[in-house]
Amino acid sequence: MMTIGGTAHILMIMASIIIGVASFFVVKKVNEKTQNIIIFCLTGICVFGIFFLHGTHYFTRFDIENLMVQMLQVCNFNFILLPLCLFKRNELARQYLFFFSMPMALSTFVTFPSDIEESMWYSVECLTFWINHFLIALIPILMLATRRFKPRIEYVWKVVLSIFVYFLIAFIGNFILNGFSIMGPHNHSYTMEAGSIMILEPLFKLIPIPFVYLLPVLLVLSAIYYGVAKLFHKYNTHGNFGCVIKLKRGGEK
Repeated sequence: MMTIGGTAHILMIMASIIIGVASFFVVKKVNEKTQNIIIFCLTGICVFGIFFLHGTHYFTRFDIENLMVQMLQVCNFNFILLPLCLFKRNELARQYLFFFSMPMALSTFVTFPSDIEESMWYSVECLTFWINHFLIALIPILMLATRRFKPRIEYVWKVVLSIFVYFLIAFIGNFILNGFSIMGPHNHSYTMEAGSIMILEPLFKLIPIPFVYLLPVLLVLSAIYYGVAKLFHKYNTHGNFGCVIKLKRGGEK
């Protein structure tokens, strides 16, 4: 069983760390074309994994409506975000991925839903959940390893504003899904209440107002993001990341 703190859980974390570190050093050694292929393929696997889980329910039926609803979850939103990160001009998407999506995905390695905890480590449910979140965390790390991306101070406020907008959209979505009510089963991204998240529970007790209780978190994140970006201030980059097709005059590619 994938009990939190159990043998399978610890081994999965260790395996993830080993694979992540090895991938970081491998992608640094290969040429730019191979780097792109690796990152594009991993992105495709992750996007497919989210679709497989929420869009087809393990290939049992197509459920596009559920897939779109799941975009209200921070990690599932990467179904849209990750492909955007592959294009040169979407720097904000890459910054958002690194600053917000990556740590949120990493948090699932520490605690995860009860249905995963009750599954065997080799079950389709558990492996899909783990691989999806692992790739969400790994891809920005590999982008960093290529030295064509780095956390930038000037994007900190844009990322924090984007998080605010995302939480607001999730809150409105939950409100509608709950029949235009605060109370209900839908609590995507914990905008309605803290759920069982230890970090959020004290905040919700202090500010028991849906969505509003999350706003102090943005202030904390702003300070953390600024500090992280400062650490990378002298990190040298070269070239641009992205798969952009440039058009020549006359429409020729």
